[in-house]
Amino acid sequence: MAACGGSGYSQTAQTDSYTIQLALDGTDFAERTATIDLRDRAGKPVDRAQVVVAPIMESMGMVSPEQTARSLGDGRYQARAAFFSMIGEWEFDVRVDAGGKQETARFKVPVRQ
Repeated sequence: MAACGGSGYSQTAQTDSYTIQLALDGTDFAERTATIDLRDRAGKPVDRAQVVVAPIMESMGMVSPEQTARSLGDGRYQARAAFFSMIGEWEFDVRVDAGGKQETARFKVPVRQ
């Protein structure tokens, strides 16, 4: 499910209402771009949602600031930040708020320098 060829990362998860694909252009300490593809369970793009990304390393008590992704249209959202500050396995939460309900997908991201 995860592709770590080079320094990029891509994985897909499902919530009750959505299929969410997370793509990171790298998994190191530099400023990186997270691109989220948001689809309903029928495969249609979901626009007009609030999408927030929140990197967490629970084992070390590390939390990076949440970032609100901007809409690119056609169900795609993007956020840019230095998401990671330590080597190890991070959880990367993607929280979707749309239609009066909130759902979260959690992705496991191995961070290496």
